[in-house]
Amino acid sequence: MVQPSITRDILDSISTESKREFKEKNYLLSFDEYLELIAQKPQLLLRSSAQYMKDMIDSFGIEEQEIGHEGKRRHFLIFERNRGPNRPPIVGQHEAHEHIYKILEQFVRQGHVDKLILLHGPNGSSKSSTAEALAQALEEYSRTDAGAIYRFNWVFPNEKLGHEGLSTTEGGKKIGFGDLPSSRNSKGTFAHLEDDELLCKIVSELRENPIFLLPVQKRLQFLKTLMGKKENEELSTLLLEGDLSTKNKKIFEALLVAYHGDLEKVLRHVQVERFFFSARYRTGIATVEPQMTIDAQDKQITMERNLQNIPPALQNIRFFEPSGDLIDASRGFIEFADLLKRPVEAFKYLLTTVEKMSINLASGYADLDLVMMASANEKHLDAFKASPDWPSFKGRFELVRVPYLLSSQLEAKIYELDVKTISRSRKIGPHALDLLAKWAVLTRLRPPDPEFFDFNLRNLIARVDPFEKLSLYDGLEPSLHFSDAEKSQLKKVVPEIKRESQASHFYEGRFGASPREMKMLLYFASQHPTRDQVSALAIFDEIENLMRDRSVYDYLQFEPRNGYHDFKEFHKFIRFTYAQNFQRELIMSLNLFDEQQYNRSFQKYLKHVVAFLKKENVENEITQKLEPANENVMEEMESLLGLTGDKREIRENLVAKIASWRVENPGGELDINKVFRPELQTVEQRIYESKREMIEKIKNAMLTFATEDYKKLPADILLSCDETFENLNRRFGYSQHTTWESLVFLRSQGI
Repeated sequence: MVQPSITRDILDSISTESKREFKEKNYLLSFDEYLELIAQKPQLLLRSSAQYMKDMIDSFGIEEQEIGHEGKRRHFLIFERNRGPNRPPIVGQHEAHEHIYKILEQFVRQGHVDKLILLHGPNGSSKSSTAEALAQALEEYSRTDAGAIYRFNWVFPNEKLGHEGLSTTEGGKKIGFGDLPSSRNSKGTFAHLEDDELLCKIVSELRENPIFLLPVQKRLQFLKTLMGKKENEELSTLLLEGDLSTKNKKIFEALLVAYHGDLEKVLRHVQVERFFFSARYRTGIATVEPQMTIDAQDKQITMERNLQNIPPALQNIRFFEPSGDLIDASRGFIEFADLLKRPVEAFKYLLTTVEKMSINLASGYADLDLVMMASANEKHLDAFKASPDWPSFKGRFELVRVPYLLSSQLEAKIYELDVKTISRSRKIGPHALDLLAKWAVLTRLRPPDPEFFDFNLRNLIARVDPFEKLSLYDGLEPSLHFSDAEKSQLKKVVPEIKRESQASHFYEGRFGASPREMKMLLYFASQHPTRDQVSALAIFDEIENLMRDRSVYDYLQFEPRNGYHDFKEFHKFIRFTYAQNFQRELIMSLNLFDEQQYNRSFQKYLKHVVAFLKKENVENEITQKLEPANENVMEEMESLLGLTGDKREIRENLVAKIASWRVENPGGELDINKVFRPELQTVEQRIYESKREMIEKIKNAMLTFATEDYKKLPADILLSCDETFENLNRRFGYSQHTTWESLVFLRSQGI
């Protein structure tokens, strides 16, 4: 049990820290103190919502990263960070995020928001996650010094604080505002009074910037003095031309009349308060679900206790309290989730709201300062484009496409959070995620249109099947079906291939397997009663089950065309790929040869080839003397590779590969395994052929695992089997059961 003294110390420490933070963070200020703060950092405190959001994105960091064959792209870390439990990074949507950022930049340049940002794409493509990431970042940024943001309240002191209970006009008539004794506050502000010293407090629901309390002309004069010649370039239109809401304007004017135009006395009733964005409590952030709702309204305030104490000078004012989603989001951000699921009549008001950034309430107009975002899936957007209302809306929407990913490497990263959850009880087997991602991406690809490309490229583009396209999008080498020159050409036009696919209404990434569906398959695969891993074979089974439900998934109903949209062939492809990978890893785990030795031999071969072509000498590894290139070393490797024909031409082609790689990767270290992958695979295959009898003998023996026959194997074979099981587990992550199951799978594939 915790001792009372310890708990008291903890509470005292928290209380002390809270008081210190309250003071240091300037949670409550008088209007004078707020103006002084503006003078110190005007760029921070005079920002519009668009500028605030852009600065927020900047504060989390922007990095340039290489994206396959596309070159460098900007990555916005606000979206790509881990945002907490069940809020993983958003993967691969750098183009959509770049578009959002550029829209915000445009809002800032023109000085006002005049568009609703509409994120559109297929279900499960991270539209909602993008909006959630912005909302969460707003909350975090508002708690930093750079993200400080303020609103104001009207405060009226308790009458007991006055010298005679009430202040009076020159004629002696009481107007109902208490005066503070000069000993309490030399400036006479009521902003720092305790709650029990206040008669009442009236909040501003729109959270307007307190600078609006300065009349427009005086405000412009103040800003001109403060900002110099740059004020019109850096300040929003709302800040230069906007005014108080109806309720605040009435209070301001009533006080100004009561004080005979003495603005200083009016402003002492202003309490400037720092606030923090919150999606949970709808403070500056609001999400509107697709049900029928009224997004903004106002109502006459009931006589709650706070307002029963309102000073007499304000009691003749009919106060209205604005409320609704747009009011809750004021100064911040609003998201209309699945906007187009609502009847058009339910959001027609957005036309004028976005255009004028104001709302027409029963009590009058109210200016808005917020960034508006919505999401919609492609089916609803298509239907909306066909409606007669679309022409009216398209000028007020900024469309941002958020498609499915087209890189299997990026797609696999989407599943990382789910993999972490599943791995608590069952590990993910080798290649399972990669092959699941490959199948998903293959369902999203569409055949390229050769007519889009230069005449000289059309025949080459027409030969690109979905599997080649997948390799290109993953930044990998095309297959051996293409010559080295053709491979080089294809890699150069990858960005153009992607642009061609995006130019169509049925763009790549609009259709295909959803990441949500693939995550579901992962969980199903993890529930198999006999498997101890979520193996690739378990994934194959779940994909096969999914393919039976053709009526459920649109992409399973497409007619195959040039190899595309053929989900059954894609299933065969990932099964064949797994068989190849497992076979290779099995052979490596048998320890029948040293693969590093052959890599070193190939590097030695290249060294002699380069010397041969340049007519240079090579250092002898034994004598350390310079000697001409060794013909025996070169011929031995060329024989192993099965290369025949003109020796010089063969060798020149190999060196040309190195030159091509260096052009594409200036300054990068040569990766032999990547540049000469086909050649090294050929070496491995030749070695396999030479050891085939022994390999088949051990494979057959391993198939008897967990049976009585396994224990009866000859000692040397049993030792090889045990070592192979161990190597496959240690080097590649295969459990014994998955290894045995994969051996059975190889046999079924005739390998």
